[in-house]
Amino acid sequence: MAEAKQGPSWQAESIPTGVPNLDRLIDGGLTRGSLVLLAGGPGAGKTVLAGQMAFHWAAQGRKVLWVVTLGEPNEKFMTHLSAMRFFDRRMVGDTVQIINLSRYLEQGRQAQLSVIRETVQGGDYAFVIIDGFQSQRSFLGDPRDVRLFLSELGSELALMGITMLLTVDASPLRNWESAEFTVVDVIIALERGEAEGRERRLLRVLKQRGRAAIGGHHTFTISSNGIHVHPRVEAVARAAEAPASTTRHSFGLAGLDQMLAGGLLEGSATLLAGSAGTGKSLLAGQFLAEGLRQGQPGLYLAFFESLNRLLQRAGEFDMPLRQGLESGLLHVKLYPSGRCDPDACAEEAMRLIAEHRIRRLVLDGLEPIERELATSGRIIDYLAAVVEYLRAQGVTSLLTYELSEPVGTTLNLGRPLLSQVTGNVIFLRFARTDTRRHRLLSVLKTRYSDHSDAIAELLVSQGRLEVVTDPAAVQQQKPDLVPVAFQGEPQGGHYY
Repeated sequence: MAEAKQGPSWQAESIPTGVPNLDRLIDGGLTRGSLVLLAGGPGAGKTVLAGQMAFHWAAQGRKVLWVVTLGEPNEKFMTHLSAMRFFDRRMVGDTVQIINLSRYLEQGRQAQLSVIRETVQGGDYAFVIIDGFQSQRSFLGDPRDVRLFLSELGSELALMGITMLLTVDASPLRNWESAEFTVVDVIIALERGEAEGRERRLLRVLKQRGRAAIGGHHTFTISSNGIHVHPRVEAVARAAEAPASTTRHSFGLAGLDQMLAGGLLEGSATLLAGSAGTGKSLLAGQFLAEGLRQGQPGLYLAFFESLNRLLQRAGEFDMPLRQGLESGLLHVKLYPSGRCDPDACAEEAMRLIAEHRIRRLVLDGLEPIERELATSGRIIDYLAAVVEYLRAQGVTSLLTYELSEPVGTTLNLGRPLLSQVTGNVIFLRFARTDTRRHRLLSVLKTRYSDHSDAIAELLVSQGRLEVVTDPAAVQQQKPDLVPVAFQGEPQGGHYY
């Protein structure tokens, strides 16, 4: 093989992949000259991932040699990748060269090496991609031949500063002793499975020599744009320390604002908990609406909701959500099916917060996110990272959570204890009298702030919201009321 144009430099050069968020997991990119393995089962997305990188590099003027093996002829490979938006036919034959190794497979290791060597010598390549290495491996014979092929080719390409990628149909858990898993510098594993009847794709960086990778499972999606990685929020969120703020954000409801000593502290997170029909969404909408009236950009995230129904209901209560949406002051992201990838949801929210300088955020319904994270046990770490990020950005947030008990005097959030994460807790519940049900509101906790211990009533009638805070009047109307017991607080916790 041709000698390197210059002597080797021992200074590692990082090469971005062009795949959204993948570089965050691999310390900024791949090391130039490294040997990279993309492993996973059929249909996991390996060829899409390799192709996305290849055309990203080609668009920067770096030549890519794509080696097709027995599994797929050139024409079929082109047809499949041409459906992706990153595919550019003009680059094929120019910065992206394709050769088919099929006719040389039966001739053995040296013949295969010679073809790749001769091709590389004829062009100024920066990358070599062997797609479907499992087909080539079956012709190389014993593991010794596989190891020699990869070691010899990988060393020669590395000396020339050429990065090599292999895609292979194999499970790292079952094939970890295979030569390709032990020789390579980087292993990126792609998994495809099903959870609750929904497809779920996961990516892991299992190995990366000389660089600090973020391990663990991360979800990813495949669309016509290619692969988009959604790193675990708690693994990548970096919130800078923000100075404590004394600014308060009101609800625009005199009674509730009085109970909160003027409103919620800027940057704080509030858990608004209650059973169905107690008024959680109405209060959340009122919180956003008051911010819009004050010119504060807002973000509304919700599940099982439609935009028309949301705006119609807001209009009935004189909440200017429609006007805020039309003016660009309000931003709405809805998940009507109730399904979302929690990390993708957080990523989208963070993007909107940064782009539009969001000051108030409502997440109407924590339950779908809690359900998605139930098996992994991540809910506390996830919410802690999100809340800390919001606090650092000065975003005041309100998170609603539905309880199962429609009537009661005890708030038991169970485990995990969501109250550990949020600074404030507002509890809504029903109480019955002989004539009707009453919506009662209690502020159970505010961190770093005073609040009233009164039991108030939330009145919802004729398109109007009102919080009645006169405890004597409420107690006189409903003498059977008892104070609220809060079982969501961790033992020994200290809050202000």
